[in-house]
Amino acid sequence: MLGAAFFMASCGGEKPAEATHDHDHEEHAEHDHEGDGHDHGDEAAESTTYAVDAEASNIRWEGGTSGVQVYSHFGNINLQEGSLTLEGDAVTGGSFVVDMTSINPTDEGYSEEHPKEDLIGHLSTEDFFAIEANPTASFEITSVADGVATGNLTIRGNTHEETIAIESMDVTESGVAAKGTLVFDRQKYDVAWAHYLQDVLLKDDITLEIDLVASK
Repeated sequence: MLGAAFFMASCGGEKPAEATHDHDHEEHAEHDHEGDGHDHGDEAAESTTYAVDAEASNIRWEGGTSGVQVYSHFGNINLQEGSLTLEGDAVTGGSFVVDMTSINPTDEGYSEEHPKEDLIGHLSTEDFFAIEANPTASFEITSVADGVATGNLTIRGNTHEETIAIESMDVTESGVAAKGTLVFDRQKYDVAWAHYLQDVLLKDDITLEIDLVASK
């Protein structure tokens, strides 16, 4: 635009100025052309948001004990919805919502006398996740650096900053498949039940192995 304005001003002058302008205009045109090439090279990658496929995605949870009796419970829990934002192949943002009513233990620590439904019922109470009042949990990414996604985890209405170690990321033209691990301290979220056996300690750390599949 500056080159065009200079051209118009020069055309309003005397003939000798036109010759001078032609030379200057060529220099400006050459400079503008070089500038365009530089700008294009520095353009940021396009930002694309993908919708999480809740049925194809999954979260595996695990918690355990220490002391006289050492064992762990683990299983799956479903995602309700979510999204991932990428610039090129790099995650820059996103969030997902977990359906807390879908807790499903898959370990083998059960019997007819103590079926897995008993554990589901206990995890649903105020001792653990108070699911009736808090049917969902969520994670919202605030930053990503060096293979770690930092964000806000909300459980039982309590929000704290946590990190997800990104273990794999597969980006194609149609979508994204990402895996990562999040470990959180249950005490920070009022999941504070203590084991009824004095010699058995329920560990504070709960591990989530997150498997997200998303598409455009």
